[in-house]
Amino acid sequence: MRLLTDRDASGDIAISTGLSDFADSSDQSDDIGKTSTASDAHLEHAVPRNGSWVGAVFNVMCISIGTGTMNLPSVVRRCGWFGIILFVLMAVVGWYVGVLFKRSMYSRPGRRISSFSLVVREAFGPAGYWFATAITYLYCCGTVVSWIIISGTQITRLLGFAHAHLSEKVSMTIIAIAMWIPFTLLKTLGEITISSVFGVLTAMFTVIVLGVTSLQHKYTDTYHSPDFDSGPTHTFIIGSGIPSALASISFMYAGAVVFPHIEANMKRPKQFGWMLSLSNTLVCGAYLLSSVTGYLAFGNQTVSPILNNLPNLAIVNVATILIIVHVVFAAPVMLVSANLELELALGVMPQIIGKRKEFMWRVVMRTITMGILLGVSIAIPYFGQVIDLVSAISTTVVFFLVPVFCYVKLFGWRNILKYELVLCFILAGIGAVACVWGLIDAIKSLKTAIENGHG
Repeated sequence: MRLLTDRDASGDIAISTGLSDFADSSDQSDDIGKTSTASDAHLEHAVPRNGSWVGAVFNVMCISIGTGTMNLPSVVRRCGWFGIILFVLMAVVGWYVGVLFKRSMYSRPGRRISSFSLVVREAFGPAGYWFATAITYLYCCGTVVSWIIISGTQITRLLGFAHAHLSEKVSMTIIAIAMWIPFTLLKTLGEITISSVFGVLTAMFTVIVLGVTSLQHKYTDTYHSPDFDSGPTHTFIIGSGIPSALASISFMYAGAVVFPHIEANMKRPKQFGWMLSLSNTLVCGAYLLSSVTGYLAFGNQTVSPILNNLPNLAIVNVATILIIVHVVFAAPVMLVSANLELELALGVMPQIIGKRKEFMWRVVMRTITMGILLGVSIAIPYFGQVIDLVSAISTTVVFFLVPVFCYVKLFGWRNILKYELVLCFILAGIGAVACVWGLIDAIKSLKTAIENGHG
């Protein structure tokens, strides 16, 4: 599906439709300059366009495939096998809203709107800008909090197998410091593609290991977790769990806040549409492998993370170590995106305050950010519940609502085909339900976890 409004030489609005979004809808995007810049120079980081579509695929996959895959089997447990359909559907929706947001970035002739927050500002003014900056920060930072929690708790768990004791608080602190170093030193996403490649490879290895191990150690009369004395059951659909499941699944595909920074580094931004479709296809494949094998093996007994369903095996421990390494490499991708938005908002850029001051303030701001994330992780160390809460509050907004409303506002509802307009508002309605219902479920789940003292 394609709908794009462009202004021709006479200034009139032309509407084109078709199925060429895989090549990308914004043909002008390659011609706006060799660097990614905006007309509001004081609100833009200049980024050389020297990245390939391959590097962009790895960046998208790096922030998508990771610790969240260990929560996916429990997402299917919540809504039944119907969750598998939701994974595929949300992959398509994720591609579609990504393309919509790319169109919005090029909605003004001769100018690229450079970031998630600036697109929202173009559509809804200063109030929208600050809302988008806040929701971006919440999404990215909430994601990293979940990574710190899972990494810290698993380090303590692994050391326990070796009869060594290290508290979860200390483990989380070590992980936060490891994340802080590249996050502080690396300025833009173009500088961390190599770390993204390594992060994707470690994540894929982990997904395969967890999937195979789950099937090899599913419940039997001779082997099963001591917490269960009967075999698992499976359900096709659990209606009450669908809204919260949608919120959690959108967490895995909600990369709209990062897309502008990834696209900014692409040498040929017209390749963005099919790059994103390829990325989401690969990501969806990894999600299906993780969720199908986990739920098939453990059914209604599936817990989050899935690691807690598995026995103490060397290969599982190796996979756990690799996923910890993965989040250390993936965190800069997410955190750089969040802090670039904040730095843009506060004017922390070399063209405004000079390179030396920009570096100093960047170190200070990013150190404070990491300190806050570590504090939250230690205070609320419940992995699954944190993911659900972040999903409900921010990712449903980022995934369903903001790209759709910006697209309609910037192009005008009269200039959008009726079927696409209906589709946009269906997505917005689904997002609103998932946000509210998912938030209620997440708060209840987090409250129970805090009262019981475990996730």
